[in-house]
Amino acid sequence: MKELDLRTAFVVVAAAAGIAAVVAVAVVWLGLYNVSARKGHLPGVGWVLHTTFRNSVALRAPPDDVVPEDLDTPAMVALGAGHFMSACAGCHGAPGITRSATVRQMMPEPPRLDNAGEEWSAAELFWIVKNGAKMTGMPGWPARRSDDVWPVVAFLRSLGDMSAAEYATLTDSSEGTCTICHGKGGVSDNPHVPRLDILSADYIAHSLQSYANGSRDSGIMAQVAVGMDDETITRLASSFDELGPVQSESAAGDALRGQQLSASSDGSHDVPACRACHGPWPEPLNSDFPSLAGQQEPYLRRQLELWRSGNHGGGPAVELMYKAARDLTDDQIADLAAYYSSLTPAPLNRVAD
Repeated sequence: MKELDLRTAFVVVAAAAGIAAVVAVAVVWLGLYNVSARKGHLPGVGWVLHTTFRNSVALRAPPDDVVPEDLDTPAMVALGAGHFMSACAGCHGAPGITRSATVRQMMPEPPRLDNAGEEWSAAELFWIVKNGAKMTGMPGWPARRSDDVWPVVAFLRSLGDMSAAEYATLTDSSEGTCTICHGKGGVSDNPHVPRLDILSADYIAHSLQSYANGSRDSGIMAQVAVGMDDETITRLASSFDELGPVQSESAAGDALRGQQLSASSDGSHDVPACRACHGPWPEPLNSDFPSLAGQQEPYLRRQLELWRSGNHGGGPAVELMYKAARDLTDDQIADLAAYYSSLTPAPLNRVAD
C-alpha cells in the first residue's frame, strides 16, 4: 500500500509538472500573455511585485553606519539636485514640474518622490539609486564607484519640504548647465565640487573626455559628458579662464604637515613629490596635470581617497597617481588636502607657497 501511495504521488507530481510545462510553453512561445503597458496586471500581481521589491531592498541595503555624516547638509542636497534635474526629473517629476502624459502611461508608472525620505531609509534609497530595479524602467547607477550616489539620496530626503521656487534656484541653468554645480566662472561654493578656474583647458578637456568614455568614473559627470562632441568639450574647457576669489574654510588636516609631505617622495624614481607635478615648482609643469592650489578641501580629500583605492581613473598619469596615493594614510590625505586648499588659487605654473 505504501509503495502504491508513493507511485501515485510521483504520477501526480509528474502530471502537474507536465501541465505546468505546457502552460509555460503556451504563455512564452504562443504569446498568450499580454505584455501591453496599457493593460494592468492581473489581480494580486501588483501587490506581489511591490512586496517583493520592498523586501529585496530591505535585505540588500547597506548598514546604516555607512551613511555619510554630512548626508543632509545643503552642499550634498545641492549636488544631488543637479543630477536629479538632468537624469531623474523627466520620469519622476520634481517640485513645480509634472510628469509628461507619456511617462504616466508607463507600467509601472514611475512614482513621484516627494515622500521618498519618509518611505525609505537613507541606506535603502542608496541601494535603489545605485542598483535600479528590473522591469520597471529604473536604471542602475552609470558608474562603478558609488560615493556620488549619496548626494542624490540627500536630495531625495529633502524633497518633502522643498518648494518649487527652492528647486528652481537649485537647478538654475540660466548662465549655463555647468554653473548648476560648478558656479559662475567655475568657482563653486560647494565644497564637494571642484573649482575649475585654476585648471588648464587641457586638463578640463582630458577630464571630460575621460568621463565620456568611462575611463574616469563618476555617475554624475558621466551623465553630463556622454554625448558631448569634441567641439563642445573644447569650448567648455576654454571657458573658465578668469580666477575667482579665495574661499576660506576649515580643514580637517594640518596644512604645515601637508606642505612638508608635498615636497617628499617615496625615495624612488617612480613616484615624484606632489609638487613636481602639481606645484609649486621652479620650472614649467605639464598642463595635463591639475593645479591644486586653492581647490576645495573636501573635494581634494575625496579624490585622494579614490586614487588610493584604485577607483579614480582617467588622465595621462593614472598609474603614477595610483602609486603615489596607495600608501597614504587618512591623516596624510587630510594634511595634503589642508595644505593645497590653503594656497592662493592659481593656475598650475603660477602656484606659490
